[in-house]
Amino acid sequence: MSGVLSAAQRRDLDALTALIIPTDEDAGAREARIVDFIDRGLTSFAGDQRTLFEQGLTDLESRAQRSGGRAFADLDPAAQLALARELDAGKSEFFGAVRVATIAGFLANPEYGGNTGKVGWQLIGFEDRFGWQPPFGDYDREPSPG
Repeated sequence: MSGVLSAAQRRDLDALTALIIPTDEDAGAREARIVDFIDRGLTSFAGDQRTLFEQGLTDLESRAQRSGGRAFADLDPAAQLALARELDAGKSEFFGAVRVATIAGFLANPEYGGNTGKVGWQLIGFEDRFGWQPPFGDYDREPSPG
């Protein structure tokens, strides 16, 4: 899948999205391949956020280096969580955009690059079927003659 993010940026973003929707007894952001959704989106429908993501990932890398790591993805889980909380507490526009994109990618139609294996839909109990029949009730009853 061709996108705009480098391999290092994808690793860091993958680690960050995994904090937002972690893997536990259910699949999380990694299994849903949210990074693919975001990277693909930055080349199309979310192209206006490309600079925000590039600058945000550069900032994330700098913060990780100040925390003693080489990259955010290489930090231990506690240090990753501390940095994510720092971004969240500071009302980081980048972190807000990552959070929205993570949730959107987790629940999107898989043809857009995320929700691989429909794991997001399975988690919320969404039935993936081609046709839906409306519920019947008073609103669709045939009018009475006369």
